[in-house]
Amino acid sequence: MIEDRIQDWAERSLGALVLERPGRSVALEHFGLDYCCGGKERLATACERKGLELGTVIAALERVDASPEREDLTWQASPLMAINHIVSTHHAYTKEALPRLQRLTQRVARVHGLQDPRLVTLEASFETFALETLDHMDKEERMLFPMIQALSMGERWPLPPTVQFPINCMLREHDQHAAHLEAFRALTDGYVPPENACGTWRALLDGLQDLEQDLHRHIHKENSFLFPLAIELEQAAS
Repeated sequence: MIEDRIQDWAERSLGALVLERPGRSVALEHFGLDYCCGGKERLATACERKGLELGTVIAALERVDASPEREDLTWQASPLMAINHIVSTHHAYTKEALPRLQRLTQRVARVHGLQDPRLVTLEASFETFALETLDHMDKEERMLFPMIQALSMGERWPLPPTVQFPINCMLREHDQHAAHLEAFRALTDGYVPPENACGTWRALLDGLQDLEQDLHRHIHKENSFLFPLAIELEQAAS
């Protein structure tokens, strides 16, 4: 029985685990397991690649399962509800957070850049990331999401000829977003402030960590749920 339970956990993908219970993302984040861009990877494979004990990770996931799930999963009921949820929750948050964090990175780099030159690198990298992310969300809202809505109603979008084209583009850009987040974490020692950090510096690190966690959930919902669903809808209509 124990072996069957472990095998069941081991064979499931990271993305599927979090789709079923979003609270599991907390445990996976703790172990550094990528459930968003790496959501197709089996739990056992991901643990082996990271040098993690599978049983330890499963125990953490089971502790999460023993607590009530806090996220409302009704957004998974339809493509339209998923799109509305992503736009109103994650796009709205990101559009608010990016300019606020841009101001903080500029201020902290200006005041503390000589003390820690990595802050100057962080400012420049975050500027690029913010522009790319805003452009990415705009493309989703103007083209990809309307295409998916049309497919859900049995209609076809005139161009491009298949939804797979913009989805492939968005997936590549999601990988770029993830690379930026990894760089931000490395430049800030895992968002841990130095002892002499001022309030603004600490606020920046807290904000970057919040953005990372939200963007992980955001990308996961698109990569593991919305995009595969859109491809299935198009294939069914062909």
